[in-house]
Amino acid sequence: MNWEQLFPMVTWLLIWLALLWVLIVFPQQRRQRERDQFLNSLKPGDEVATTGGICGRILSVDGDTVTLRIADGVDIKVLKSGIARRLDKDEAEKLRSVLRKGGR
Repeated sequence: MNWEQLFPMVTWLLIWLALLWVLIVFPQQRRQRERDQFLNSLKPGDEVATTGGICGRILSVDGDTVTLRIADGVDIKVLKSGIARRLDKDEAEKLRSVLRKGGR
């Protein structure tokens, strides 16, 4: 094979690699950056839901762990990476009313 035959194949390979990067790798890196920013923004007082479906208020953030109050007098430690999302105002108010009633 000479260069004239190899050039189109190399060109298509580079085009496919660039397309792969744009469609798969770059968006994944962006999502990971957003996730890291979210986890680093967690602070005491935030109401959150874990990936396991447990909702609670953050009492403290210590490195990779978060202490959550899930009911009056019931605190648990979870990995920060286990926090799925921050609850919106309506969900947070509902959580506070459940905590005031003692989980009923």
